[in-house]
Amino acid sequence: MFVRRRGRVNFHSNHSMTDTSDEDTFSDNSRNVNYAPVGSICKALNLYQMNPDDNGITSWTKDSVDETAEPVKDLESSQYAFLVRKVKCCSGHKRLEIDSIVVQSPHLKRVLAGVMYGYRGIIMSLEKVEFSKPFEPFIHRWGVFTGARDNERDAEAKAHLDLLYEVMAIELDDVIKRKNSLVHNGVITFDMLWTIFEPDHIAYSIVNGHKRAFRHEKSFIGLDSRDYEIQAVYIDYNGHGFGYGKYKLSIPAFEGTKPIMALPVIPLVCHDDRDTLLETLTLRGKLWYLHKGHHYKQYEGLALATYMGREDSYNITSRVIIDTEAYLAFHSDNCLKDLEDMSSSLDDAQLLFATPILRGYSLEDRKWLELFIDGVSDINWNLRPFKSLVLPDGEEENVKKLVLALANSQSEKVNANSDVLQGRCRSVIMLLQGPPGVGKTLTAECVAEVMKVPLYVLSARALGNTPARVEESLKSILPIIAKWGALLFLEDADIFIQEPNPSDLRANELTYVYLALLEHYQGILFLASDCVETIDSAFENRIDATIRYPDLDTDTRRHIWKQLLGKTDKKTFSKSDLAKLEDRELNGRQIKKVLKTARTLARYQGAKLKFEHVQTVLNLAADWFIY
Repeated sequence: MFVRRRGRVNFHSNHSMTDTSDEDTFSDNSRNVNYAPVGSICKALNLYQMNPDDNGITSWTKDSVDETAEPVKDLESSQYAFLVRKVKCCSGHKRLEIDSIVVQSPHLKRVLAGVMYGYRGIIMSLEKVEFSKPFEPFIHRWGVFTGARDNERDAEAKAHLDLLYEVMAIELDDVIKRKNSLVHNGVITFDMLWTIFEPDHIAYSIVNGHKRAFRHEKSFIGLDSRDYEIQAVYIDYNGHGFGYGKYKLSIPAFEGTKPIMALPVIPLVCHDDRDTLLETLTLRGKLWYLHKGHHYKQYEGLALATYMGREDSYNITSRVIIDTEAYLAFHSDNCLKDLEDMSSSLDDAQLLFATPILRGYSLEDRKWLELFIDGVSDINWNLRPFKSLVLPDGEEENVKKLVLALANSQSEKVNANSDVLQGRCRSVIMLLQGPPGVGKTLTAECVAEVMKVPLYVLSARALGNTPARVEESLKSILPIIAKWGALLFLEDADIFIQEPNPSDLRANELTYVYLALLEHYQGILFLASDCVETIDSAFENRIDATIRYPDLDTDTRRHIWKQLLGKTDKKTFSKSDLAKLEDRELNGRQIKKVLKTARTLARYQGAKLKFEHVQTVLNLAADWFIY
């Protein structure tokens, strides 16, 4: 029986169908015809598309197309090795052209199962397998097909293969010759791109300056852009497991021929250095795989930030915590949550497709960012961090002893699980008081450096100005800090440690929220205060130590300038230069910013840092520059 449908007809061998309409069943006489087994006749049956009926349904006939042609019967057509469906040619170059080939021969299906193995959408175990124009599978696997034909030893199967080869060779001859000639010369035309991009093969491109390998799924000409669009997948990580993410690549339309190596997307099989790329990208994938979970690292290079669908890029140098799970907690709209699940481990073939991107938090920039694996390195720890802490009258040694003693006591409590109430009194809280730029942040950085843990700096103002918002912010941040084993440095602590006005209900509610933080926080907490005259007694009772920092004097500023200049840059500054700088009433933070800007100016001029660069920045600062 044949079954019609709009635009195409599918043939079925299910003879138990009970439709008895006159046009869809055989006459009683036809039931007595002895047909050969399916696909056994070593011939191709040409079929011709009939005009659609009033319902838009198209059928096929074995007769030359005319008004009296009858649709071909399924049992009759099923005898042939394959069917060649032909339609009227729209271009006018010839009367008819091949629309599709329907393979029915068991011999052909057996051989083609090997030829087309792994080709997307091809299932050779079906009773009838249809290949439609422009016959991409045969174009992509032509060499394999001809090799299988040449190597076939079964005479009957060889006859079937020769017949199919003859039809396909005539149909595809021009395309295959064009493709081979273009690829041999390392070029391609836009209309022939489809011939070199095989589904599920490796597509190579450079994205954000980084080499990438993708698995090509399908490609097409965009309806709006008219570009050659490639839908591909790659391997990514969502904090819990690995999976396939979707990615769209495109090749803009172009005229004439173009070197394949100049395309923005290249089939890796056509790349001049494919073996090296395979090795390099697989090794990078292995390194990327090792950074699952969370890691405290150094980073230098390009970083990406996505906000409201817009992607911004930064060049950063910072300590970072790599943690995709935490990153996604603050990026709920990220598509990583919809990864196509895979196993928890990856083999080399999959690691080739691994993204070079890691997600994490930049401690210096205080941003959640996308980072690149080649910018990640181990931290080079400062073995003498307190040397850079400048305090008057040798106080740095006393401060060092105090904060390290307190930090060590907290670590011992946590390690021993202590004998205090579970979840309470397992923190060390230090209040650092003094004007900006006198060493409060640096003190906390020194402690973190000695302990080799991150220092998470948080502004109390950034938490919000309502009790509900502050509580929500703390609930999202504190578990992450505990997970990382980080120290917490809370800036602008004045706003909640100072004694509130009893009539200010909101301030009192905020105080309650912050007190709950201190009550249950497990770790080391630094509270930074610029100047607060009266501390709320409830807070004062929970503070383990208070360190007060005076304004910087001339000697202290000189020491800071020398420390920040370092041994190399200091050589280009005379004693007179340093004397002029130390007389400037700048705090440590301002000195650091001035030197950072001066170094940028020196690099732009291609020169070593000199006093003149610093002087230029200071002169600008005197007029309009804000430190």
